Formats: sequence, structure tokens, C-alpha cells
Amino acid sequence: MDTHPATPVNDRDCPVCHSPLPGVNPRRVYCSPACKAEGWRRDHAHDTGRTPIPRKTPAPPPPAILRDCPHCGETVAVVVLLATPHVARPDTPNNIR
Repeated sequence: MDTHPATPVNDRDCPVCHSPLPGVNPRRVYCSPACKAEGWRRDHAHDTGRTPIPRKTPAPPPPAILRDCPHCGETVAVVVLLATPHVARPDTPNNIR
């Protein structure tokens, strides 16, 4: 005598909405992703004692205009390193008094 039926019968229900589970997968617990998410929320509703892990934010980079001079160690403007002295100086009118 065969104890297994020809077609498996699914008599399990979803623990959230109590509808029958689709298919015959014995590992399936919830009927849909929405019920799975609701089940997780119900299971973890009392997990308030956990402390969140602080996020590590990187330090802001230094301004792109100012850099340390590799020769003298002082802060210099990048435009001074890239341009000739004539171009790096601001152009001012001669008739200002």
C-alpha cells in the first residue's frame, strides 16, 4: 500500500494572511513577498534594544585651490603653480587713486 498520494496536498496556510500557500514547496512559509515583509516586521517589532552602527563619513577633502608647497611647506594657490607670474597677478587699472 502506497502512503504518499499521487498529487501532494498543501494544507499549510500563510501565517500573516491565513491563505493557502501556493505550490508544494515544503520550505515555503509565506504566500507573497508582502506577507514575508510583514512577518519579518512582526518578528522584529521588539528589537528596540539594538544600537545602530554609526556610519563612517569621510573627512572632506581640502579646498582644491590651496595646497602645501612640496619645497617650502607653505600653503600656495594652485593658480600660482600652473600659471606664469604675469598671468597669476590680478589685472588692476593704473588710474585708481
